[in-house]
Amino acid sequence: MTPNATPDASLSVLDTRRGRQLCLMGALLTALLGVMLMLRDVAEISGSGLSSVSVDFYVFWAAAKLALQGLPLDAFDVDRIREIANVTQEGWMPWAYPPGFLLLVTPLGLLPFAPAWAAFMGLSVAALALATRPFTAGRPHLLLAIALAPAILPCLLVGQTSILWLAGLMAALAALHAEKPLLAGLFIGLLTLKPQLGLLLPVALIAAGQWRTILAAVVTTLALAAIPTALYGTAYWPEMLAMLDQHGTTVRGAIADLTLMISPYSALAALGVAEPAALTAQWALTALCALAVFAVWRRPATSFDLRAATLLSAIPLASPYLWHYESAFLAPAALFLLRDGVITPARPLTLLLGLAMWLSLGPSALALLQTGQADLFRPVFLPIALAAFLTCLWHTLLRPRPSANPAASEQPQ
Repeated sequence: MTPNATPDASLSVLDTRRGRQLCLMGALLTALLGVMLMLRDVAEISGSGLSSVSVDFYVFWAAAKLALQGLPLDAFDVDRIREIANVTQEGWMPWAYPPGFLLLVTPLGLLPFAPAWAAFMGLSVAALALATRPFTAGRPHLLLAIALAPAILPCLLVGQTSILWLAGLMAALAALHAEKPLLAGLFIGLLTLKPQLGLLLPVALIAAGQWRTILAAVVTTLALAAIPTALYGTAYWPEMLAMLDQHGTTVRGAIADLTLMISPYSALAALGVAEPAALTAQWALTALCALAVFAVWRRPATSFDLRAATLLSAIPLASPYLWHYESAFLAPAALFLLRDGVITPARPLTLLLGLAMWLSLGPSALALLQTGQADLFRPVFLPIALAAFLTCLWHTLLRPRPSANPAASEQPQ
């Protein structure tokens, strides 16, 4: 296939009437479903006398309220979190985040639960839209299609951080593409507020020789650790490490039964593979993903879009600790494959793959609400993620082609 003169030219496939309708209808359905289901939960709060509902966001909200009361270390007490949230949730829902993230969410504790939840998710979607904008070539329908892709619906419904994290990663990629390495490092440093998803980021940066970005990321990370530590005290860190250890033990002990977890590690355990062996296999896959990302980002001839798509599709496969709401990574990966011309009407199978990446676990999340069963999460997500990753590798390492877009294939800085 002859590469496009510019990556933006490939996006014209969605400029047709049907393309625009698909983008806008998908975004509208995601927004409507998210709002409707949140309103349903708000109605439950009003009718029950509780302060919040049993979704992940109540942990952030309760931790924020404790921080405002001058009791940040109480956030590591699961019972105390439930007490502050006034929720009936009996499961294991811990606070295990760095102090910088607590500082970030603390203003939400000033609001009642429902407005805080709406504000957190609204700001997350807005941040993702802003970060995605440089890659949509002035196409508002495409921007909405990515920022409100059905793939983000699982995250919207539980009030998790994945959309915000993804926004930070997209902002970092935009900065790298615009040759602003220090700004990219700033955004990557912010991602350490949830570090488990960032295992492959140093690999990509080292492979591309982005040393100024790495330096800026390190400085940002240190600042994010030092400033909140001055507010909350050094005792925060041992409490956090103890909770992480306890949480890790709890997850490993129940890994085969955690149907909302979608990592290869959890899938193997659910199939009956002994937990230590499943974890070993996951780390082997993580190493393979790291090698692939290194090879792709090391090649000067590889377009920026293929580099980004490879990274975004590899991150979910490489993470042992991956929940259903983190399936949103595949939607922007599809955008980059579309920009590069890998997804094209000339290859109907690639269009089907792009559609599957855009939808991701959105439909499965709705099925979960109707049936209470999450058995389809892993069987749906893992084949799509693997197909996306292998497609990226095929078009870079196995079927390399020179890029005709000089800006997309700069030499490492």
